[in-house]
Amino acid sequence: MTFTASALVLAFVAIALLALGLAGLLRQVSLLTQQLEGGAAAGSAPGATGARTTRELVGFRVPDDLAADLLDPAARHTLLAFVSPGCSSCALTLRALAADPSVRDGSTALALVSAGSCEPGLLDAQGADRLTCVPQGRAVMDRLAVPATPYLALVDARGTLRAALLPEEDTDLSGWLRQSRTPLSIREDSPS
Repeated sequence: MTFTASALVLAFVAIALLALGLAGLLRQVSLLTQQLEGGAAAGSAPGATGARTTRELVGFRVPDDLAADLLDPAARHTLLAFVSPGCSSCALTLRALAADPSVRDGSTALALVSAGSCEPGLLDAQGADRLTCVPQGRAVMDRLAVPATPYLALVDARGTLRAALLPEEDTDLSGWLRQSRTPLSIREDSPS
């Protein structure tokens, strides 16, 4: 067998092995997707075990034990901002939120839930009238199905989750807040 023929046979064997590996990986992804969709289709309520999405949590009340730590009873709404220390997009989001008129005048409280510490860099939202920070909040993030940071969730005075958003750089946060505070906003928003 010539060198070229040997290389060609070896290349076909390598391609076949890669195809088999990809097929196995796609099967596992398919099974995981079916499990997640099965949990969502079963109508799992918040607090139940199994996969949840933020869409399923919008419209539900924040558990009382979390509400006591997170919500400001004097504000009409509390904006939960899930952040991580050292996250540059978290810092940009917090600065934009601090500039919002409803956060500045105190009608919307701002509660930070940090995956780590509440370091001074996270508390740069100094324009916020009502600002709290919950350190080491990974358990809170897991209970509320937070997919990533920064992540925003608007909660009304009764503790009902009104809207949720995974902001992008070009997201109009003031517009999202205005829209989310209206009575018809019991849905998950997605940035356009």
